[in-house]
Amino acid sequence: MATFEEDTWVWMPDPEEQALPAKVLATFKAGEDARVRTEDGEDHKLTGAETKDITVADPEVLSSKIDNLINLNDLNENAILHNLRIRFKESIIYTNVSSILISVNPFKLLPLYTPEIMDKYRQNAREQPPHVFQVADEAYRGMLAERKNQSIIISGESGAGKSEATKLMLQYIAEVSSRAAGQKGTGSLEQQILQANPVMEAFGNAKTVRNNNSSRFGKLITVKFDSNGAISGGSIINYLLEKSRVVFQSEGERNYHIFYQLIRGCKDDKELQAKVGTTDAVDYHYLDQSGVVEVEGINDEKEWNMVRRCFTTLGFSEDDVVTPILQCVAAVLHLGNVQFDVVKKPMEEDSSAIGNEDVMNLAAKLLEIDAATLKTNLISKNIGNRSTLMVAYGVDKAQEARDALVKAIYGNLFQVIIDQINKSLEASATAAGVANIIGVLDIFGFESFEKNSFEQLCINFCNEKLQFHFNEHIFRLEQEVYESEGVNVPRTDFKDNQPTLDLLELKGTGLFPMLDEEIQVPRASDDTYLRKIQDKHAKHSNFVRTPASK
Repeated sequence: MATFEEDTWVWMPDPEEQALPAKVLATFKAGEDARVRTEDGEDHKLTGAETKDITVADPEVLSSKIDNLINLNDLNENAILHNLRIRFKESIIYTNVSSILISVNPFKLLPLYTPEIMDKYRQNAREQPPHVFQVADEAYRGMLAERKNQSIIISGESGAGKSEATKLMLQYIAEVSSRAAGQKGTGSLEQQILQANPVMEAFGNAKTVRNNNSSRFGKLITVKFDSNGAISGGSIINYLLEKSRVVFQSEGERNYHIFYQLIRGCKDDKELQAKVGTTDAVDYHYLDQSGVVEVEGINDEKEWNMVRRCFTTLGFSEDDVVTPILQCVAAVLHLGNVQFDVVKKPMEEDSSAIGNEDVMNLAAKLLEIDAATLKTNLISKNIGNRSTLMVAYGVDKAQEARDALVKAIYGNLFQVIIDQINKSLEASATAAGVANIIGVLDIFGFESFEKNSFEQLCINFCNEKLQFHFNEHIFRLEQEVYESEGVNVPRTDFKDNQPTLDLLELKGTGLFPMLDEEIQVPRASDDTYLRKIQDKHAKHSNFVRTPASK
């Protein structure tokens, strides 16, 4: 049984902080009552149950000056959390763990990104404290020195600051590469890469309960360089846009920024307002469900003007690109206001009819489609392949059909915008060719809500795959290298998430393959799928059985 001597340090269990370092006031053994004193001078009495599993804390964890946790004598979870905690209290938000940078969102403005700070990292990043600029600099210098492609993965929970980190890294890379090209400032291509972000944020970011500017999609930004290190091109791939947000937002959240920006912009642009027919945000079903229209700290008018300038910088044609985009945004709002009336039928199931065809006609006009065709597809469906048989929707099904259509429209619109950005970047690409690339992956955060959507499951699955990659390269492969070279290094315990991945994706038995299969089964339903996966995975340690809905 371990003995803890007087004046040594231990990790005291804490309900809020998990564990805090505390000095032992009198020698005790594990499982005995004890008295300890935390850093703030407060004395605590611990019961035998609390000291049963208590562990030693190295006094070095008391220092906030350790900026690379790999230098800790005892690198463990408690030490990492405490180091980050005390550094955060001193407004030090960046800490390294070897080549990994941990960033803690300060939720306030800090003077960390000025031109003077950027110059310091550009001149000698290795001698500077941990920073996003340091990561970007290491990727850029490594690319030039080794002539190898580089990748930066930015992950974390919602609100951690992933999108801001992405923008800051791109800003730094654009700055140092422009110097390589002999420019005094960033050139047009660099500006286009930077200006793509406000556009993507307008259409793909929204206020959530945790974050006023949460990215609801993932993106891989590839920056291409010539042999001298100057930017020669770029491209963007987007992943898993949260389309369900367009038709529903939880309490305290908002829809995508662009809807509120368009409405505010139309207040000052009467010509555009007359064209798209917008009024106030509270007038639209897709915007008034959550109780939040305006957000403190978000200026929709200012952001609208920024998006308009970015459209210009990116070379978007006003008539051929911008106007159709804005028409689609407005059409989504109007479609959300289409109402359905019950049509009573004594001898068969009730059907539905459009209750406000003027609103539907406006949406059809903005989408530049036939209003009659839109009407038919909102209140009925066509079944059969060779023959046409129209089956009428009831009101509930008609609303579901409308929402499904809207999600498809917005998802395709977002992809069109990404494609248009890529066309602009391709058109501005230099003739110098591509020697190497730096890929910046800004991935959405893992979440576990009280009620999780299928989209959230896909997002979490993506994060699990990234975690597997992290485990594979940081832990397992490193340990194998040490062993092959005969270096005796204690093995690092980590939770292998392969069973979780197998549960989701394993061919034949994974939840996703089984869903693909169930879609093809006649008369399949949510309940039949649920029963099958419950039967298949009842004994799986990561599968929690829930009763089928009635």
